[in-house]
This record gives sequence, structure tokens and C-alpha cells, in this order.
Amino acid sequence: MGLKKGQSGFAFVHVALCLVTVISLLLPLLLAGPVQAAPSLSGSSMNGKPAAQQRATPDDGRYDVALGFFEFLFKRRTPKKEKKPDTSDNKPVKRGPVVPVIKTVEKDPDASVIAVFGDEFSQDIAWGLQDAFAKAPDVRVEIHSKPNSGLIYRAKNNPLSDAEDYFAAHPFNFAVVMVGLNDRREMPARKDAEGNEITPAYEFRTDEWARAYQREIDRVRLAFAKQDKPVFWVGLPPVGNEQLAADMRYLNDLVSSRLTERDEEFIDIWDAFSDEEGNFSFRGPDLSGQDVRLRLKNAIRFNKEGRRKLAFYVEKLVIRVLSQSVDEDVLPKTLAKADETALREGLGARRDIYALRKPPLESEDLINPSVFTLSFSSGIDGEDQLAAAENAPKYRSDNFAWGGKH
Repeated sequence: MGLKKGQSGFAFVHVALCLVTVISLLLPLLLAGPVQAAPSLSGSSMNGKPAAQQRATPDDGRYDVALGFFEFLFKRRTPKKEKKPDTSDNKPVKRGPVVPVIKTVEKDPDASVIAVFGDEFSQDIAWGLQDAFAKAPDVRVEIHSKPNSGLIYRAKNNPLSDAEDYFAAHPFNFAVVMVGLNDRREMPARKDAEGNEITPAYEFRTDEWARAYQREIDRVRLAFAKQDKPVFWVGLPPVGNEQLAADMRYLNDLVSSRLTERDEEFIDIWDAFSDEEGNFSFRGPDLSGQDVRLRLKNAIRFNKEGRRKLAFYVEKLVIRVLSQSVDEDVLPKTLAKADETALREGLGARRDIYALRKPPLESEDLINPSVFTLSFSSGIDGEDQLAAAENAPKYRSDNFAWGGKH
């Protein structure tokens, strides 16, 4: 027969009393050991012997055994010590997004070169362009970006410091500029070769600073002009910090006003990465129209989807330059996604877009268009007209022998 409820309670109390009795008997034995004399302030004991000679022998572990027994009995655990963070110099420090691994096809030796210059933002657009033209063997993206640099903050080996010489040593077919994040600082004083001050230093956002910054813009503009190649200057995007965002707008206004008044290309991307009120947003539509995250946690840099969208605003202009169509209306400023894909893969003819994936012929190889302009009122008829059309310069839209192949 089982125990009744009252009897089971009594049995539990009995067992507990037995355990307490056993513990009380064993505890003195576990903790027994040589008695340690209290050291005196003078360092010697009452009998005259040095205190060091009367210290107890090292603990033999019985105290730890007893302590562990009690902790096991009463389910108590000593809290684990928290590991201190590693503050050694060997610990890697993350300073920005990890350089993406972008698989590309082998590029042709004579591939068109898109050279990208600027700061951290230019890295993002360069990676996006590499992704955009990953399958195009005749377009290569070269990254000349220098983080922590700018037009006035000229870090070591900054290509924009000596732009003219650098551009001459690194030829390109297209140039992309995105810079300004690190230029929110005092304009340094200008000095001559002998160290004499020509102009003083100017505080950021002052009128004097703005005029000096526009001179820096002109310095880079003129260096690009000597290369006589298309240049796409991309504006700065909105960021999470309100003051920093206001500075981005201020710099955009300076650059855009300087370029547009000279009929030069300035690509304003602000609205593409902001909400309806024009403020920073982590999310937005990607190239397929899906609402996705576009920015990193620091609310400054771009993630993969954001970089790809950022590159689109340059990509479509590059494609336009490298493309030729029978009808100009076929190439609107904003291409449909299917058209962009067809052009990038060299299949534009399937959509009546004739893509020239390599730059046009050199100027000396082009024949005067007036010589080969076909006029159907010129009296040439029938087969002679077709023969004249076939003799038109290669890649010309009136060369009917050209079927859009490359």
C-alpha cells in the first residue's frame, strides 16, 4: 500500500533532518586545517618569529569541495565572469561595407573603360556599375575611388589632387564623379611656393568657402575637359543624420549650379533615395519596382540593391552613348527594364534597339556623312539605290546592310 499524504510529508522532513545532521558532522572535517595566525601590523608575531614563517600552508582544496557540495545541494551556481572585450590592436575594425565579390566575364582588351573617381559614395556606384556590366565583355569598370578624401580634403594618393596628370596616365572612355562627403570642413589657406599665404582659411558654408569650393570644382572640370570624354557627375544622396543631409544638399547645389550653367551633366539622385517629403529612407523601389532595403545600418552607405539602383542612373547614359538606333524615339531617357537587359546582353535588335556595344569608329575612320547621305530624289533608282545604301559607312543608320549585329 502507498503512503498517505500526511505520511509522505513526514518522510520528506525526516530525510531532510538526516541530511542536515550528516552535513553538520562532516563540515568540521572538511574545513579542518592548520590555523592561520593573524599577522601583526609590524610584520612579526607575539613569540618573535616573523609572520611569514607562521602563515598557514596553502589551502588543499577541501573548502572548495565543501562549497561545491552546498551549491549542488541548494541548486546555486556561481555567476560566470563576463569576458572582457578584446581591445588589442590586432582586432579588425570595420570601416565600411565589405568589398563585394562580383563575377564578371572576361573583358576584351579594347573594352570601353568607365573610370570612377571620388570618395566612399563613388565606391558604391562603382560596385553597382561592375554588377551592371558584369556580362558585357566590351565594358570594363575601373575604380579610382579614395575613401576619406574629397576635392579639398586631399588624402594621400587622391587622384583628384593632381587630376590632370592622373587622367593622362589612366585613360578612359567615360568618367564618373561622386564626391563631397568629406569636404564638410574648413577650406585650407592657399600658399605660394615660398610658403606665403595667398588666401586665408575659410569656414565651411561661408560665402568665401563656397567660392573657393567652386574653384576646386572648376579645377577638376578643366582636367576632365582636356580628356574630351563624357563625364557624369553624380549628386550626393540623402543620409540619416539631419545636419549631414543638409550639408549634402548644400554641396549638391554648389556642384549642380556650376555644371548646369555650363551645359554639363549633373545627375541628381536625391529623390530616388528619399521619401515623399524628400527625407532619408532606408527603403525604396529597386529596378524591378519592388520595395526593398537600399541602405546600410549607418544610414550613409548603400547595400547591394542600393548600389545597383545607384549605378542605373549612369548605366543608362553609358548605354545610350554606346548605342545607335534607327529611330531615336526608341531610346527614351528612361529605358524599360527589358530594354536595358537586351542592350546589356547585346540582344537589342530583338526589340528594335540596335546596340553598338563598342565605341564608334575613330574620327579619322569615319567618312563624311554628306558623301553617303542617301537621297531618294537624286535620280538614282532601283538596284543602284540599294547598292548606294550598302556602301554607307558602317554603323550608320542609313546603312541598310547593317542588321544590328556587332
